[in-house]
Amino acid sequence: MKHVILVLAVASSTAILLAADTNPRREKIRKAVVKQYDANGNGRLDAAERAVILKTYDANGNGQLDKQERQALARDVAGKQGPKADGDGDGNQKDEEPSEWNTPGFKQANSMGGREADIPKGGTFRVFVLMGQSNMAGAARAAELKAPYNSKHDRIRIWANGRWEYFVPRQRSGPGVAMAHQLAEFWPNDTIGIIKVAVGGTGIRAFERNWSKERAERTFDGKKGPLYQDLMNAVAEAKEVSKPVFSGLVWKQGAADGTRKDLADEYHDTFKRLVSDVRNDLSAPDMPVFVLTYASDEDLAKKTLTGKRKHLKTVLMAHNKAGRDIPNTTTIHHGKLPTNADGIHFNTEGQIKLGKMTAAAVEAFYGAKE
Repeated sequence: MKHVILVLAVASSTAILLAADTNPRREKIRKAVVKQYDANGNGRLDAAERAVILKTYDANGNGQLDKQERQALARDVAGKQGPKADGDGDGNQKDEEPSEWNTPGFKQANSMGGREADIPKGGTFRVFVLMGQSNMAGAARAAELKAPYNSKHDRIRIWANGRWEYFVPRQRSGPGVAMAHQLAEFWPNDTIGIIKVAVGGTGIRAFERNWSKERAERTFDGKKGPLYQDLMNAVAEAKEVSKPVFSGLVWKQGAADGTRKDLADEYHDTFKRLVSDVRNDLSAPDMPVFVLTYASDEDLAKKTLTGKRKHLKTVLMAHNKAGRDIPNTTTIHHGKLPTNADGIHFNTEGQIKLGKMTAAAVEAFYGAKE
């Protein structure tokens, strides 16, 4: 049986192979690496998945992982397993409080970081907030990304694991990576930052500033916690370590609120309040908002929706109304995009198209103001 010959280094300088190991600690790290980078879920690292690791950790660009680069990989995967629980003195393990960065809201974003990265000193650090449910979180396979989206960019960052990191998706990808690359070309002297809080199958009430478990439970989201607070935690920490200029909120959410008439009817007012809260708390009252949705009112009028989301049309019309009713808000009609086999979640091609469409809308907004 052939084993993946990817060399790692743990705390010592001893090199190990990504094959089963009798040393429990090394075996734990080996399994963590496979789990983190096995995008196709076949239980091993294929050539494309190994290439993702190389592109992420090959800091000196020599085509292989040197000692320090192997150690960085080992530290990162060990860190994502969480801290060891403290004993209570009797050999029993105590439950650890979850980290403020280890939450459902950050789970997907944390897997999109490619090592800690400083913010370039020149130009403006333009930060975009991305929020929503599954198609914002992203279900496209990162292993299918091609250049330039699978490589580190000197002027693109994502908030991952409680810090600014290079934006290099390792497991799944959403619209953010293509959007960021296009905007980095649009602003060649600036750095693009992404703060993403997104969870699949989540209703809008889980994102509210005045969060309550009772309201979140209307869409069965109480256990996901206050996602708005996740955003504010990231914003506060980002301000401590950088000088972000908040340049846009990108919203892709709504299916979870299309299941009941009362939820759908309240959607517009709930979203309008959310936009106001985000702008106020980011001290960016004129920050543009970009709402990603499927179709115009004219196209929706021709459709009849049935099934468990039979009220989704009301939500989609609320997306369109936001573009008319909320200042500095653009509704982007992306139509039907390529999906995975489930027919719901956009695949790699679909997410790249969505990211480019979003970037084009951002460019149009700022271009019109110049």
